[in-house]
Amino acid sequence: MDTLPRPSDPARDSLAMARQNSKDATRSVNKIAKSGAANLLGAGLSAVSSFLLVVLISRLWDPETAGLIFAVSSIFLIALALSEIGVDQGLVRFIAWNNARDTPRNNKYLIRHSVCIALFVSVLVMTLGLFFAHPLARVLSGGGAETIAAQMIVVFALALPIAASYELTLAITRGLTHMKPTIVIERVVRPLLQVVLVLGAALLGSGAAGSGALALAISWVAPYTLALICALVMLWRTMRKNPDTFGTGRPEAPREVATEFWRFTIPRGVGRLAQVGLQRADIAVVTIVAGPAAAAMYTAVTRFLVLGQLATTALQQVSEPHLAKLLAKDNHKGAKLVTQQLTLWTVSLAWPIYLVFVILAERLLSAVFGTDFAVGADSLRILCVAMLFATSMGPLDMLLLMAGRSSLSLINTVMALAVDVVGCLLLVPVLGIVGAAIAWAAAIVVRNVMCFVQVRRTLGISPVSRHTAYMTGGIVVIFLAFPFLWFTLLPGTPLLDVAAIAISAAGYAAFLWWRRESLIPRG
Repeated sequence: MDTLPRPSDPARDSLAMARQNSKDATRSVNKIAKSGAANLLGAGLSAVSSFLLVVLISRLWDPETAGLIFAVSSIFLIALALSEIGVDQGLVRFIAWNNARDTPRNNKYLIRHSVCIALFVSVLVMTLGLFFAHPLARVLSGGGAETIAAQMIVVFALALPIAASYELTLAITRGLTHMKPTIVIERVVRPLLQVVLVLGAALLGSGAAGSGALALAISWVAPYTLALICALVMLWRTMRKNPDTFGTGRPEAPREVATEFWRFTIPRGVGRLAQVGLQRADIAVVTIVAGPAAAAMYTAVTRFLVLGQLATTALQQVSEPHLAKLLAKDNHKGAKLVTQQLTLWTVSLAWPIYLVFVILAERLLSAVFGTDFAVGADSLRILCVAMLFATSMGPLDMLLLMAGRSSLSLINTVMALAVDVVGCLLLVPVLGIVGAAIAWAAAIVVRNVMCFVQVRRTLGISPVSRHTAYMTGGIVVIFLAFPFLWFTLLPGTPLLDVAAIAISAAGYAAFLWWRRESLIPRG
């Protein structure tokens, strides 16, 4: 006897959907925690390697050469963002979206279509870099070391297509939610190889100008070649193990697929360019306005921020595809849960680092880079305060991007870049690197406030939670109030500095254990 189909019950269906959305969100949080822990270890090694790289260059080369390599490498990263035109971010989002929507056959078409265009742009930018090498070198060096600066620019320009290919390959693997290539290659292999090669360049050139500076430039970019080979091998293995993730045949509507992709990617490309410019343009401006030596000091100050940013970078990279999948299913409650959890994790990892830098700014700069760098302490404090605010706002820009609001992200980043550049031009001639720090801090605050308002209005999501409020309060007491009282009552010596931080770290470990239920949610 045939049975009649069970009638639909809207209330039951709604409850079932809510439960499924909750399960999806919890599953995403657990996956992010698992991948994020591994990526955090890799990001920690990468941050330490990047920091060590700046220390080695600052100590083993003269200030002018160090300032030039920092300026040229900053321009290289801006040119790299221009070359990729947002394709890397677009691939991460759309590969994840296509798999979530069960349309994997779009992936192969998008990869082939977008990567070819991005590589063409990278070759074009490389050609422009080679053509304008000497005029740009004249601006950066002030005419003092034009030949050396031009040689550096040529080396970096030739490496541009290789670096673009490498980053696009990693983006494809992240879109497939495979973080191992990024963790192993980008976080471990390439940074360590840079450090080793820079040490070799120092031994070869003895920190002198000429051949030593050229060897320094080559050692900076050479690891991209090996990293590209490793990334291609790991992508090939991933494709062999998961052939269904790329589907078969062409998309039913390739023009619509491409239009949707580029509608997201082009604004994102401009936004990424502005974002990298926001992170690096101030170094170039300081080089031009105040000279390479001042740029070397300012770069040394900003490298401390990398140690605090490693948590943000590690967690956001692994969470991108998960947030994309949740938003693709209109699971905004799940996206809110993930966003607030990411904010809590980021604050718990980054705030202690920034507060230690605020308390010990002069001593850290003197111990790591030399006593001459202690004058950068005020700049370091200003930037650390700005980063405290930024981390408390959570991954809002990434949330806009994964929701397809790349135009809003573009507006925010361009506005922040304008604040940074104009601020540098106005303040650096008067205040030196302190003016550059004020300009960058103002840009950070402007961007995060705009992101917060937009995310609340468009998605109804806030990164603020009760657990994050408790965490920030505890961290301020442990890493700011206690050390400040300690250093006020006791004389400042290296041994007492270490003792204060050790006591704070022990107290923080106990505090984290007390708050463990909020840090590791169960579901």
